[in-house]
Amino acid sequence: MHHILEEIPLFDGIKPNVLKTIFKYISIEKYKRNQVIICEGCTNEHFYIIKKGEVKVYRTNKFGQDIILALLQEGDFFGELSILDEDTASANVSTMQPTELLCIHDRQFIKMMETIPSIANHLFYYMTQRIRYCDESIENLNRPNSYDRVGSVLISLAEKTGYRKNCSVIINKIPFQHNIASLAGTSRETVSRAFTQFEESAYITKTGRHLVINDYPRFYEEFTQ
Repeated sequence: MHHILEEIPLFDGIKPNVLKTIFKYISIEKYKRNQVIICEGCTNEHFYIIKKGEVKVYRTNKFGQDIILALLQEGDFFGELSILDEDTASANVSTMQPTELLCIHDRQFIKMMETIPSIANHLFYYMTQRIRYCDESIENLNRPNSYDRVGSVLISLAEKTGYRKNCSVIINKIPFQHNIASLAGTSRETVSRAFTQFEESAYITKTGRHLVINDYPRFYEEFTQ
């Protein structure tokens, strides 16, 4: 079962015997769709790695609207901040589909960080990437044109979850429009109109949740200015 860990970027380069030891402290938990895993302001005692499924990290504003901070998929992790700073959770985390998580108790997580420096280095690397993503998201929200913001969100998703094929980038499972709207700071209707305009301009081809950015260099240049 420890071979599961070999497929997770956080454990890249870790020797099999070390992974076997780590796996002894891991439990596997299954969650249904729309099930809350972590609540903002509550104590969190686990570090989570997504084995299968998707989750969203979000905060709820005074109007009861969910403001999505991140969408996480297989191989991504969460829960580390409240363990490292010994504080309550700074955001909510809930599933977007049936999800399986690898769970490590906070004490074992800290011990793992202290005894296996390469894991700590990987963790801090991915945390810095998230900070960069947050900086880009804040900058994107300041753009006045909502279509530009939607385009920028698509670029972020392409960089994180897409794969290249010639000049195109393919995203096999694009988030639902209301989630993209939250990331772009706009409405679901605006996202729908933006997608229609992008398709009419031959920027994208979309079938269900399968989306292709047809000429990625052109799209990137247009929506990162």
